[in-house]
Order: sequence, then C-alpha cells, then structure tokens
Amino acid sequence: MTQKDEKIIHTLRSIGEDVDSLSINDSDEWSNIYAVLEKVKKNLPKNKSAIAEVLGLCLSGLKTIIEKTTNDFLSLVSEISESLIAAEEYIKDKNEGKLPLSESRKMLEKILANDSEKNIEASENAASREKIEKMSLDGAAVALIQLEPEDAQGLIDLKESLEKIAGDGSYPESSCECVTRAAERIMMIIDGAAPTPDATMEEVGELLEQAMNLAADYGREDDKKTIAERNDGSAQEQGDDHKDFSITENKKPKGVTSGNDSSNSDAENKEKVKKVKQAEKRESELQAENDPNQDYMPEDADLELIGEFIAEGSDLIEAAEEALLTLETNPDDTESVGKVFRAFHTIKGTSAFLELTLLAEMGHHAESLLSRVRDGEIRYSGGYADLTLRALDMLKGILVSVEEAVGGSPLLKPVEYDELMKILENPEAAGVSAQEDSINEPRVGDILVAQGKIGREKLEEIVDDCHDEKIGTCIIKSKEVSTTDVGQALRTQKKMKAGKQVVESSVRVGTQRLDRLIDMVGELVIAHSMVAQDDLILDGSNIELQKKVSHTNKIVRELQDISMSMRMVPLKTTFNKMARLVRDISRKVGKKVNFVTEGEDTEIDRNLVDVINDPLVHMVRNAVDHGIETPDVRIKNGKDETGVVKLSAYHSAGSVVVEISDNGKGLDRSVIIAKAKEKNLISSSPDFNDDTLSDKEVFNMIFEPGFSTATVITDVSGRGVGMDVVRKNIESLRGQAEIRSEMGKGSVFKMSLPLTLAIIDGMVVRVGSETYV
Repeated sequence: MTQKDEKIIHTLRSIGEDVDSLSINDSDEWSNIYAVLEKVKKNLPKNKSAIAEVLGLCLSGLKTIIEKTTNDFLSLVSEISESLIAAEEYIKDKNEGKLPLSESRKMLEKILANDSEKNIEASENAASREKIEKMSLDGAAVALIQLEPEDAQGLIDLKESLEKIAGDGSYPESSCECVTRAAERIMMIIDGAAPTPDATMEEVGELLEQAMNLAADYGREDDKKTIAERNDGSAQEQGDDHKDFSITENKKPKGVTSGNDSSNSDAENKEKVKKVKQAEKRESELQAENDPNQDYMPEDADLELIGEFIAEGSDLIEAAEEALLTLETNPDDTESVGKVFRAFHTIKGTSAFLELTLLAEMGHHAESLLSRVRDGEIRYSGGYADLTLRALDMLKGILVSVEEAVGGSPLLKPVEYDELMKILENPEAAGVSAQEDSINEPRVGDILVAQGKIGREKLEEIVDDCHDEKIGTCIIKSKEVSTTDVGQALRTQKKMKAGKQVVESSVRVGTQRLDRLIDMVGELVIAHSMVAQDDLILDGSNIELQKKVSHTNKIVRELQDISMSMRMVPLKTTFNKMARLVRDISRKVGKKVNFVTEGEDTEIDRNLVDVINDPLVHMVRNAVDHGIETPDVRIKNGKDETGVVKLSAYHSAGSVVVEISDNGKGLDRSVIIAKAKEKNLISSSPDFNDDTLSDKEVFNMIFEPGFSTATVITDVSGRGVGMDVVRKNIESLRGQAEIRSEMGKGSVFKMSLPLTLAIIDGMVVRVGSETYV
C-alpha cells in the first residue's frame, strides 16, 4: 500500500467519524466535509474508479443533507458512513471490506432515488412559493421524525417554523390551530416542563398529522366547489389558465394576500390538486391494506440483505424472549428491559430500511410499549407481559413468513395482525393492565420439595412454627435439610429471578462448515488410530517412532475434544422455551404451576437440540395438563395449590439425561391397565392376573400409538398422539425413555441420550464370532 493510499484512508476515516457525530442542523460542518471529500475524489488514481463512483454518490447524499432535502436523514448518514468504511477497506486489500462497494452503491442509489421522487412534486412550485415550501407541514413532520428530545436547537428551529406556518395563512384555520398546539408542546419540551418528552414528541407528531389531514380535506372540498363553478361557466371552458384559476379567487383561505392574484390562484389550485392526489393515494393504500391477499414483500427486495436480516432477527427474538421471561420474575431488571428494547428497535429500524412494513410497524409499536416500561410509566407484569410476548410471537411468525417469501411465496398479513396493532396502540383502552398474575414466584420451600430434599407435610409444619424469621432460616434450624441444600435452593431461586448472563464475543460460522470440520476431525481420529495400532508400531522395535506416535495421539485427542466442544451447545435456550410453554398452558387450563430448572448449562450436541425439542414439548405439556391438578383439587388433597414442574439435565456415563418431574397426581396403574385391555394391548381374560405386570411394563404402555387416559379432548392434549412419537424420536437417537411414578405424589419422565452423534470412544468386545462395541 502506497503512502498516498494511506493518506486517503486516514482522510476517509476522519470524515466517517465526523459524519457519525453531526446532526442535520450542522450545515457548516456538512459543507466542510463535502469540500474535503470532493478533493479526495478528484485526487483518486484512475485505477480506483469504483471508489470514485461510490464517493460521488456520497457527495450527492451530503448535498441533500446540506440543502435539507433528504427525507431519511438517519438512513442516509448510516449508508454514507458504511460506504466510507467499504472504500477504506477496499483500498487496504481490494476485498471490498465489511460492505461490498457494489452494495454500498446500490443502497445509496436507492436512498437518493427515494429522496428525488419525494422532492419532485415539491420542486415544481419552488419558484413561486420558495419561502412557504421551506416550512410546509410535510417538511415539519419530516424534521420532527429526525429530532430527539435532547436536540434543543433543532426543537427551537421547528417551533419557529410551526409558528410561521400557523401565522401566514397558507393553511385552513382548523389546521393552524393544530399547528399552534404542536408549537406549544415543543415549547414545553424546550423549557423542561414536559413530564415525558418522548410522549410529548409523539403528541406533536399526532397534531401535525391531524393538521395535514384537515388541510387535505379542505383542499378536496374546495376542489369540488371549483369544479361546480367551472361547470356553471361552461362558456369559458376553453379559456386560458388565468381565467380558469380566477374562478377560485374568492375561495382563498383566510389571510392569503399577494400583489399578483393570478399567480397566487395558480399556486393555490396546484396545491389543492396536490392535496387531493395525496388523499386519493391514502385511500388507495387503505384499500390495499384491507386486501387479505396483498403481498407485502417489496418488489425490488434485496434478497441477500434480507437473508442476513432473517438470521440476525432470529437471534434478536430469541434473546428478547429469554429477557422477557427473566422480567416476569423480576420486573425491575433494567438490563433485561434494555435488551428487549434494543431488540425491538433493531428489528424495526432494519426492516424499515428493507421496506418490510409489517415487521417495521409491529416492531415500532412493541418498542413503544417497552419504552413505557423503561421510563417507569408502566410495570412489566400482568396484561402488559402477555401483550409483549404476544407481539414477540407475531414478530417471530412474520419473520418466518419473510423467509418463505424469499423462496417465492407471497408475504401475507397475519390474521390477528390488525387486532394486535390496535391493542398495542392503546393497551389501556383494550383492558390491558399491570394487575399481577395469580401464579406465585418460585419459593425456597417449593424448590426443596421439587428436589426431593423435604416432604410437603414436613415443610408445612416448619412454616406453621416459623413466625417472623425467613423460611430458609427456619428450615435450617429444623435440621430436616442440610445448610448446603438450602443454600443451593436459594441460589436456584436467585438465578431464576435474576437470569443475567455474561455476553461473550463470538463469530458466526455456517453450520455446514462446522459439521464438515468435525467430520474431518473424526476421520483424522480414525486414521490415527489405525496408524497407532499398526503392527509396525506395536512391535516396539522403533522406540523413537512410538514416542512420536504417542505425542501425536495426545494432540489428536485434544483436537477432537476442542472440535466436539464447538458442536456442543447448552440446553438453556431449550429450557427457556419450556418455561414459556408451562406459562402459557398453565394459564390456559387454569392451573398454578411453578417451573423449576436445574442443569440448564448441561451441554449437548447441537444436532440433538432440535430433535429433542418435540419430545420435551410433549412431556412438559403432559406434566402440566395431565400431571398437575387444579388448585381446588390440590388443596382438597392437602397439597399446596401451586404445583411444581421440574426440568433437569445432567451427564451420566457418556450420556445426557433429561428429566421432567412433577408433584401432581401421578399415573394411575389401574386406569392404564383398563385402557390397555380396551385397546387389546394385554389380555382381558378374567384369568389374567394384573399383578404379574411390573410398574415399568404398565407405565410403558402409554408410549403405544393412540394411547390416552384423558376423558376430555382439548386443544392442549388428549388425543393420544405424542408419547409414541416421543419414544420413536428418542430411540432414533440411540436413546432410552423411562417412566417412574407414584400415585398421588407425581411422576418422573426420563430420557437418556448419547452425548454426541459424532465419534465416541468405545471398547471392542469379541464373543465367539460376534463383535460388540
């Protein structure tokens, strides 16, 4: 790289830093940047024409910023910054950097084209109404979007513009009243008198929108009158433009004065026609929105960028869901609120740039709801928690639809989209409140009972004798449970409430590449084992060669361990999904359930994660729907009204064991046997002795296809499909499924899975002519 290239890179980097730090009102600084960048472009060598083309587009973008004619300041600044980085990286190694120059050019052209289209109509009347156009309602609305409550100078400029709009008589009186109120609200923000500046800014936006609608309505009514008058004066139908326009001279809005009535009438009529067209456009857009078969996929969609967004959006939604579940146990966790807010904000911004309007609008309203939580206006609990999770589910569903649309399917609006949008716009009007749910937070005693450290009856005796002391202290004093176990339960409780995690840096790698690497490591292990066990090595004649093979063996083994760890992922994400499932099902069936997890950091082969998801869903659903009793039944049976479902995982003898246990009613042996006889699974002869069947044999019958003891079929469960699929999925992975149950005390569903589907160590045993591993 030449010294001249280094100088260009330094200049581009400096410009990029300045671009990111300026606001739209820093006109002088933008002009200086324009001059410097123009000089850089002129001095570029001829072999850097690709960079010159991109810098030329950057200069065009800077010009629209200086002239304040851009309609999307933030997106334009972002693309200019990314393009400068791409140019810098291109000069370094001609690898087109983080963002290819071709993509930079395409994005800048797209934004500049949008600005150009939106400004064509405004430029037609620039000569006659230059001063008015600079402070039109449309321009004020655009300026408001680009402002932050902290931008005092920008707010002052906008307030002055609104006052001019309200006072010059260019708009009907009803519109001017809305504009005046908007200016007053901005003054409240400037003076610090607004209780919530963000909410006040939204109110200003609503007032400006109302003013524009009133102006459009006024223009439409005036045009109707003009057409009627023209029809009455048909004799002058072929007259010149001045005669036509003079018909509306007395129809001017109050306050418009000019030395040239004819030119003013011309401008007025053009403005009215423009507003009529805008109203017709809004009406056609509304009709399109009501079409259930409308395809919301952009016509000129950049499929590559959308593909990257789908991957990023899925990660954001997953992180947001985890944070929302953490918030449900600890609504004051500001870190989790921020994590969810950033996820919604990123999805909204990126999807808006990609013109994915369904995602952008839903993300915007979800972000607004989280903004109220962040500002302390509402508390994340009760109905607000349900509404946020519902919005997250909607975003997740739309993202899946976008992925299908990339493959050619139409992107349709979900059935419940409009209803949810209406609720998000005004949750309180829809009856949403922060009323706390009836499901209690996890308690130390419940955790100890779920872990089998103490019985429920004994715990209740301790609670009765415990007065003002904490329950954990009382349990320790009773000596029924060791201090270590109580401490572990307290840590589990704290972890469930906090749910914080350390964010580690990572690099996204394609799963196919990772699988290929692991497969090759497996082949290397096999090849090395064949070499190490060759007779030439084992005969011991070459000691030095044996040492080298032994040393290589250590390296290969370590490489195998590292590659296997790359393939392993913790079960935490899967467990969190089950927490959401328990929450939703328990509310649906009217039960109170505490969900306890243990060993969520246990790692498993990532290829197994998706496979075990369905078995887990079935077993957790059964635990809540069939296992846990309703609160009144539990109280009647002397149990706590809140049931406990525990999901645990641990490593055992080279396998991963996942257990789902509950403290519900357990499996009824007699009911299962009766159902088995009905389905001819066992003999129904009177001579058959049911006692000859072990509990294991009886309980395993529920894995038979179509087997169900449920008396009522619901949309949750009861049709007998699921448990046979559970066993098939587990056995297809060389795993095992077991059931333990005690009537009236609960059940434990256990599945043992291999630690990995890749190569594992084994011992070869020969019995006669047979070989076993």
